[in-house]
Amino acid sequence: MDTQAREADAAAREELISLIRLDYETTRSLIDGVVRTSLALRGVGLTLVLALLTFAVENSSVPVALCGGVAVVLFMFIDAYHGSLYAHGLRRAHELEHILSLRYKELERAGLDADVSIDLDIALAEHRFGQYSNFPRFRLAFLRRLRPLGVYVVLYGGLAALAIASVVYGAVS
Repeated sequence: MDTQAREADAAAREELISLIRLDYETTRSLIDGVVRTSLALRGVGLTLVLALLTFAVENSSVPVALCGGVAVVLFMFIDAYHGSLYAHGLRRAHELEHILSLRYKELERAGLDADVSIDLDIALAEHRFGQYSNFPRFRLAFLRRLRPLGVYVVLYGGLAALAIASVVYGAVS
């Protein structure tokens, strides 16, 4: 390979590394936004559901308690969607960090380890650019992989239990 071709390959590789860094920053911004949105939705959902259930218990209203139960399911679904976006962003961030760590190892070893350069070239070739075009479509099966699962179980399970108790209380009263 002549010098000009090697320089062109090195320039293209550096441009790819630059794009990986940009992709990483974009992914971090996505994760931050999803976390902020999810926390805000949980706050609104919790407030709305507790207000509905409080009203239902005070007035022994089964229909309002049922509305509270429906609200629990709706907010859980919306939160689960954001949870799947978070999981996708986190997986992508880990992939990008892996590529960047290979680049740092390559720089650290200054050409002494050809395997690291080969691994980096493979990782760059396999990377799929276009964060948003690579989002998986949301499916209910994603509910099994929610992170942290305990938050969803405790928060929405507790709210669902309160909704059921409110319906029973309204029916008995």
